[in-house]
Amino acid sequence: MTEQLKTYFGNNFQTTPTEVEKLVSAFKEKSVKKNETLISKGEVCRYAYFVCKGSVRAYFIDDDGQEATRYIALENQFITTVHSFIAQTPTNEFIQATEQSELLQISYTDFKKLIEETTLAKDLYNKQLEVAYVTNHWRVESFLKMSAKQRYDFLIEVNPAIIQRLSNKIVASYLGITQESLSRLKVQK
Repeated sequence: MTEQLKTYFGNNFQTTPTEVEKLVSAFKEKSVKKNETLISKGEVCRYAYFVCKGSVRAYFIDDDGQEATRYIALENQFITTVHSFIAQTPTNEFIQATEQSELLQISYTDFKKLIEETTLAKDLYNKQLEVAYVTNHWRVESFLKMSAKQRYDFLIEVNPAIIQRLSNKIVASYLGITQESLSRLKVQK
């Protein structure tokens, strides 16, 4: 799995083999079962995860027990509860494996230390903050300006694997619609 992370760094950053080795060596392998929870509401998020195989989601549960999926990470993507990881304060989110998954995790402590020691860790941190901002901005804009059908069509266009691989319940919670509405949209396609 570490080779996959090395390839990711090589493809996405201008760096040196020494920095790649130093950063990759701080990651630990973690296998998780489908539906396994990595972090729960009220806990402090102490890890960031790189998905080598499978998928993981970040989601909220409202007072009525309804789930709202904020982010889905597939292979070669990172996931964490950003605010909790940065501030080391309790999160309002859950992180859960949506498929059996192979992950690499890095602790907050190790990551912060490596940010001070390597340009690669600093660049990774900046890139992940940018990804989080762009993703969250798109999510807000799509809910304000797009219909459910437009959000579904866009997801099919940019990330069909989410629809193909994950349950209707998770896809519907990601799109902000009911499972019944999702079923109707799928039939229309």
